[in-house]
Amino acid sequence: MAQRPRILWIGEGNAPPVNVQQAIAGQWDISCASAGQTLSSQLQDVSVAMVRLNGSTNNPARLQQLLDDLAGTDAVVLVLLPEGALAARSIIGKRTGQFQCVSPDAPPQELAGRLSAANQLQPALHSLRQELACVQDQRENTEHILEEIDEQLRLAARLQRDFLPRRLPEVGPLHFAVLYRPLSWVSGDMYDVARLDETNVSFYIADVVGHGMPAALLTMFIKKALQTKRILGNQYQIIPPDVSLGMLNADICEQNLSSSQFCTAVYGVLDSKTLTLSYSRAGHPEPILVRADGRVESLTVSGSLLGIFPEGAFPAQQVQLEHGDRMILYTDGLEDAVRPAGTPRDVPLVDIIRPWLTVPREELMLNINDLVERQAEQSLVEDDVTLVVMDVDG
Repeated sequence: MAQRPRILWIGEGNAPPVNVQQAIAGQWDISCASAGQTLSSQLQDVSVAMVRLNGSTNNPARLQQLLDDLAGTDAVVLVLLPEGALAARSIIGKRTGQFQCVSPDAPPQELAGRLSAANQLQPALHSLRQELACVQDQRENTEHILEEIDEQLRLAARLQRDFLPRRLPEVGPLHFAVLYRPLSWVSGDMYDVARLDETNVSFYIADVVGHGMPAALLTMFIKKALQTKRILGNQYQIIPPDVSLGMLNADICEQNLSSSQFCTAVYGVLDSKTLTLSYSRAGHPEPILVRADGRVESLTVSGSLLGIFPEGAFPAQQVQLEHGDRMILYTDGLEDAVRPAGTPRDVPLVDIIRPWLTVPREELMLNINDLVERQAEQSLVEDDVTLVVMDVDG
C-alpha cells in the first residue's frame, strides 16, 4: 500500500480547522508543528506545510522570519490568509513558487485541489534545490580554481619581469627608456638592453605571435637563447646581429613547437664611441630613427620571421648615428594602442606620434603612455605594448 503524503500544520497552537480536516480526510497524514523543534527537522519527509498566520499578519518581522525558516526546506507552503491581509499577501507574493496563499474559508474541495497540486509540485522543487546546491558547489569549486589560476598568473608575471633588465645601462652618451605594458598578467613581448663591454651595447625587442601564457613562455626562451658574445679562452667576441638572430632562429626551429609559434625581433649592437650601429630585423616593425635636425628615417632591412624556416636569413645593416639622434623600437601592439578611433590603419605610427618625436625623452614616454591608457579605457588596446627609446645625447 502506497504511503500517504504528509502535511505539517503550523497554526500557532491551534488544531486544523474543519475545512482542512475535510480536505485531507483519508488522503493525507497530518501532524502539528512542535515549538521545541526546528521547522527544517520537522519538514524532512513532508510534502506540504499549511500555515495559519493569525497574529503574524500584523508583524512583518515575525512573518519574514517564519518565511525564511520555511524557505530553507523542500516543502511547498500553503498559507491560509484572508483576502484583506494585503501587507502579508504582498510579502508572500514576492516569494513565488514555493509559497501560495489561499483563503482560510476556502471550501474543502478547493483546499483538496490545492493540496494535490502542491504535492505534485514538491518533487520538482526538491529536484531544483538539489540542482541549485550542485551548481553552488561547482561555482565555489570554480571560484577556488580561478583564484589558484590568478595566483599562478601573478607569480608568472613576476617571474617574467625578473627576466627583464632591472636597470637600463647608460654607456657614454647613450640613454634608454622603456614602456612595457602587458595586455594581461604576462606578455608576449620581450626586450633587453645590455652592456657588452666598455663601449658596446646590445639591445633587442621581440614580439611572439599572440599573447598570454604560451607567448610569455617563448619570450623567456628567447631571453636565454639569444647569444651576444662568444668566450674564447681569456678573450671574447661580440656576435654580429645577423649571426645572433640566425642562431636564435635555429634554436626555436629545433624545438619543433607543437603550436607553431613564431616571433619577430630587431637586434642591434651599438659602439658608443664611434656611434656605429649594426642591426638585423626578423619581420619586426622597422625602427624609427629621429635625427638631431628632426628628420625621420626608417631603419629598413629585410629578414625572415623567427621560428618558421631553419634556413631563414637576417642580413645585417649598418647606420651611422650622430649626437642628438633618437631611435625608437616598438612592437606592433603599440600601433593599434595609440591609433585614435576612426584613424585609417594605413596611417603610420610615426605620423600619430610625430608631435612628440623631438620632445625630451621623459615627456615622450609620458605622452605615449597617457594615449595608451586612454585607448585602454575604451577597450581599444588588444595586444601587448612595448616601446624602447634610445637617445644619443649631444
